[in-house]
Amino acid sequence: MAAIGIMGALQEEIDHYIPELAGLEKTELVGFAFFSGKLAGKDAVVVKSGAGKVNASICAQVLITNFRVSSIVFTGVAGALNPELGLNDIVISKDSMQHDIDATDLGFERGRVPFSELKFFNASKELAECASAAARKLGLKAIEGRILTGDQFIASRERSALLRKEFRGDCVDMESAAVAHVCALNNVPHLIIRSISDRADHSAPVDFTALFRAASENSFRLVKELVSNCRVQETGGKGGLGKRGKSGKGGKAAVAALIKSKIRTVPDWPKKGIMFRDITTLLKDKGGFTRLVNLLVERYEHMGIDLVAGIESRGFITGAVLANRLGLGFALIRKAGKLPAETVYEEYSLEYGRDRIEMHKDAIEKGQKVLLVDDLIATGGTALAACKLIQKLGGEVIEASFIINLPSLKGKERLEAAGFRAFSIVDFEGE
Repeated sequence: MAAIGIMGALQEEIDHYIPELAGLEKTELVGFAFFSGKLAGKDAVVVKSGAGKVNASICAQVLITNFRVSSIVFTGVAGALNPELGLNDIVISKDSMQHDIDATDLGFERGRVPFSELKFFNASKELAECASAAARKLGLKAIEGRILTGDQFIASRERSALLRKEFRGDCVDMESAAVAHVCALNNVPHLIIRSISDRADHSAPVDFTALFRAASENSFRLVKELVSNCRVQETGGKGGLGKRGKSGKGGKAAVAALIKSKIRTVPDWPKKGIMFRDITTLLKDKGGFTRLVNLLVERYEHMGIDLVAGIESRGFITGAVLANRLGLGFALIRKAGKLPAETVYEEYSLEYGRDRIEMHKDAIEKGQKVLLVDDLIATGGTALAACKLIQKLGGEVIEASFIINLPSLKGKERLEAAGFRAFSIVDFEGE
């Protein structure tokens, strides 16, 4: 059974773990001391990386290469950017990015790794769900948010405010996104857990040492509870601590970058101000289309899905191919008046007025587990209506799956707020 890797930047951030490791063994590699044993009955490797992105990156790669960890949890403290966060509150990473990367003179947006599509590194949704459940059980105040990383100690209110405004970060540290970057390149699930040691207005008490210790202990309690209750599976999957799968050469991050590079952007279509994300260039590329389908098959083949449903019209393309590869049937979700037999409908709001989508009344059997597929999620209105329509027919929505997410329009957040899981492969900023 592969172990979970647990990293902390400073000694105080890992001190709580070492006495808890049963069957403790110490291994020294590349200047790092790795402590192996069982934490809450699960195999674990704990290590102090040291401060800064280079230390954290090297340490994460050694964990992956030499210890073959199934996933990495990076734990410790951070400074708040979100003004609603108080001392000892916890941020569970939704994603992370490196705020100090700046190649704007070469034409790249701030935060993007030059000559790549890498900017935001998504955390494992499964691990995040386990961590949120653990926080609730322990009575800790926790949010899922964005963690910013840079080789800079942020000590001014003005700098904090700028980072919050530009990147919508919730907290800031000097290591997390570097670890996430390494994990993404190696196709290893990761999660960052940060306990707040300094408010966004930098009004922490004078006794920072005591506060730092308390924040470190909170992170430890949460990680221990996560490890204890997050189910380990040999095949990977919902528990999040299983063996790594294969999505093709270079791992999932590389595949996602390839997929994104095949999508054409058409400015000012269908109207001025809209940047249309055109997947026809992806579909005609046999390598890109194959990688796309392989990635989706890998994600969904062990989820116990009974049926795939696609939203008109581009959702029919990927949805039908995916259903065929999974050995499942495919159901159509169409605009009003396009289906020949008896239908059930769900209405949703448009900017000016209302519209509706329909499915055949017999498209779904009661209790079937349904995967919803479309090419893109923007505001989420159509997708939310589709999820409700599936429920109306007696189906259970396992997840709503999209190739493209437009995060500025908050469609995925809207779905998740309504209680539906949402997954996307690539993000495009703007409309």
